[in-house]
Amino acid sequence: MRVKEIFNSDFAVYYEKFINRLSSPVQVNRWRRALIRGALSVVPEPEVIVDFCSGAGNMGELLLEEKPGVKILNCDISKPLLHLARERLENSGYYICSDNRFFPLRNSVVDVLFSSFCVRNSPEPYLTVSESLRVLRKGGVWAVLDFFKPNKGDMLFKLNNYLFKSFMNLSRLITKSKEAIDYLFESIENFFTMSEFVALLNKSGFRVLAAQEFMGGVAGGVIAIKEVENV
Repeated sequence: MRVKEIFNSDFAVYYEKFINRLSSPVQVNRWRRALIRGALSVVPEPEVIVDFCSGAGNMGELLLEEKPGVKILNCDISKPLLHLARERLENSGYYICSDNRFFPLRNSVVDVLFSSFCVRNSPEPYLTVSESLRVLRKGGVWAVLDFFKPNKGDMLFKLNNYLFKSFMNLSRLITKSKEAIDYLFESIENFFTMSEFVALLNKSGFRVLAAQEFMGGVAGGVIAIKEVENV
């Protein structure tokens, strides 16, 4: 699988240790914090928190700033990134290598589920949506952060999209990993627009509470609550 190969490669570790360390303080951590605060405003005292596609624990680190002492189940397809997450979060959670189409969890056990740059990387995104619905309890929250397919043409979006692509193309030159950067751009073009994703969730048993654009629409965050019982 192309996704599995990329996220278990040396590029994934390089991206996390260098590129992500440059970009996160500037932009991405603001998006993550907005997602965390949005989820906790709906479920203030979650008992079971899952960070699916947790990567190296970026979301978990910020979550612990908001809720010190919570335990987080970190799931990712990348063993190298899970190793980095374990180092970063120390004894603040559990770590499982898992595909984002098949969650290693029972039905209706999760209070808050975070998925950062996750659904877009699923070979079967509809299955990932279905699994997210299955594992959440009724009233539980799914907080999604991703790069959605663009459907805007205003100058703010064009400027931010140019900056984003320029930064990633610079990464291509530095790492010499053309395939990984090409995959990123392709995955965005093949993904849902934010409005399409919101419509899908509303049809699938969720109720979307908030959908927020970042960088003029280059990225977006969605907060949704599960409204149905599992059958």
